[in-house]
Amino acid sequence: MSTTPSPVRIPLVDVSWQHAQVRAEIDQAIDRLLTDPACDWVGFVQALEAQVRDLFGAEFHTVGVQSGLAAEFLILKALGIGPGDEVITVPNSDLATTAAISHTGATFVFVDIDPDTFNMDPDALEAAITPRTRAIMPIHMYGLPAEMDAILDIARRHNLLVIDDATLAMGAEYRGRPAGALSDAAFFSFAPRKVLGGTGNGGMVVTRDPELAHRVRILRGYGLAPERGDVPSFARLGAPGAEHVAEGYNLKLDGIQAAVIAPKLARLYDWRERRQAVADRYAARLAGHPAIQLPVEPDHMRHAWRNYVVKVPRRDAVRAALTAAGIATSVVYTPPVHLQPVYRHLGLGPGSFPQAEAVAETLLALPMHPGLTPEQVDTVCAALLAALDTP
Repeated sequence: MSTTPSPVRIPLVDVSWQHAQVRAEIDQAIDRLLTDPACDWVGFVQALEAQVRDLFGAEFHTVGVQSGLAAEFLILKALGIGPGDEVITVPNSDLATTAAISHTGATFVFVDIDPDTFNMDPDALEAAITPRTRAIMPIHMYGLPAEMDAILDIARRHNLLVIDDATLAMGAEYRGRPAGALSDAAFFSFAPRKVLGGTGNGGMVVTRDPELAHRVRILRGYGLAPERGDVPSFARLGAPGAEHVAEGYNLKLDGIQAAVIAPKLARLYDWRERRQAVADRYAARLAGHPAIQLPVEPDHMRHAWRNYVVKVPRRDAVRAALTAAGIATSVVYTPPVHLQPVYRHLGLGPGSFPQAEAVAETLLALPMHPGLTPEQVDTVCAALLAALDTP
């Protein structure tokens, strides 16, 4: 079989499809922003924060920030987590998760994953807790919620915080609640290729704790008191002076990103149904093949389907065959974080987390986005089956 790459006919994601559905609304918002003499970002960000709060409920507080990494970092800083503290997470995610922990001066500690859900294995969690542990950070991998009942039970027994990395899980649900709604705080990403994205980076903090949200607001905007910094430009510029209450960071969400994300967020559940239809069609076409392990979706969970990830033998050869057929795939996120060169000094070599390492050798993310057509799904499935059935 030829493995010479051909032009991509079916992309892994198609952000332009999302933009096309809401282009008129985006254009109007950007025109408003660009014609404002002060280029005022506040209204756009506050409107997006209100939209996200509506998804979670009136008891929640939402804070827009520069990225998912920034959201995680600001939550940790606002909670006072830093040098001498440990945060437990998993090794099969993006480096951003561990980097944010390290940037606070805290230490990340890994536990292995469930190979079927790709999420934190609660049975491995308790053994990783030490007197220095301050928080547990489950990651809702590829859009499937982690097993929160078990994780929260362990956290309560040890008086630990739970902070959800929900960057891949906007629209996911656990026992009828939005992913991120059960923990002390959660953070989301609006990078372009996430479930919903802007044209650059963006993130959101979600929490029931008003004091935590207030501290995040202070830290995201140079340490300026929110009642002075988070107001329309005419009020801000007309005030007698700035009032800084902390040394903060420049990690605010840009108005132009909020303007792009907001109309997409209004279509979150409609597009989730489209993603579900794509996932269902993949499952119907691929079910029964002995070489393919399909993703799971337990009855008490609702998958966001940021990625549709299967496990296959001879993964790299199969992927090369799909590439040659013009079908884009991905191996997010490999190798596992503990095997990345930047963490070599930790001494966590091969065999440290066998489940995460085994999954990394076989996982393959197929095209997944709400604009994917049934015909495209069928084409991907046919190419995948042909590659697996070719010696």
